[in-house]
Amino acid sequence: MGFFHRLGQKLHHAGQRLGHKIHEVSGSVHRIAHKVGDVSGKVAKVAGVVSKVATAALPFTAEIPVVGEVVGGVAAGSKAVQGIATGVSRVAKAVDRGAVIANKLTR
Repeated sequence: MGFFHRLGQKLHHAGQRLGHKIHEVSGSVHRIAHKVGDVSGKVAKVAGVVSKVATAALPFTAEIPVVGEVVGGVAAGSKAVQGIATGVSRVAKAVDRGAVIANKLTR
C-alpha cells in the first residue's frame, strides 16, 4: 500500500466523521430552530394584540397624566417587541430550512 492509498483512506474517514457530526448537529438544530420559530411567532401575535389594544385605549387615557404616558409606552414597546419577534421567527425558519437540507445531504 502506497502513500496515496493511505492518504485517500485518511481523507475518506475524515469526511465520513465530519458527515456524521454534521448530521447529528443538524438534527438538534432542526428541533431547536423549529421551536424557536413557533414561540417567536406566537410572541409576535400577542405583542400585536397588545399594541392594538394599547393604541385603541390611548385616546381615552391620554388626558390622565401618568396613565396616558404609560399606555403610550406600552403601545410603542409592544410594537418593538412585535418587530423583533417577527425577525427572530424569520431567522429561525431560515435556520430550520438549512438544518433540514444539511440533514438530507448527510444521510
